[in-house]
Amino acid sequence: MKQYICVSGPKEISVAKGQSDAAFETFQGIINAQAAKGWKYHSMETLTVSEKQGCFAQPRVVNHYMLIFERDV
Repeated sequence: MKQYICVSGPKEISVAKGQSDAAFETFQGIINAQAAKGWKYHSMETLTVSEKQGCFAQPRVVNHYMLIFERDV
């Protein structure tokens, strides 16, 4: 049997010009931190959420990046 967890990735990553590798390293850090806890990377999914802003405001749509990890139990 497998067990799964979902970890939120950063919504937005800002890097300096020519430093796009820093964005990949951000995700690499999340994956390595979970691997150290015994989790194996499974996949990354985009989760689109409609966030209500108030009584009269239109909902705001936000994309979240969800990293999925698995391990045997």
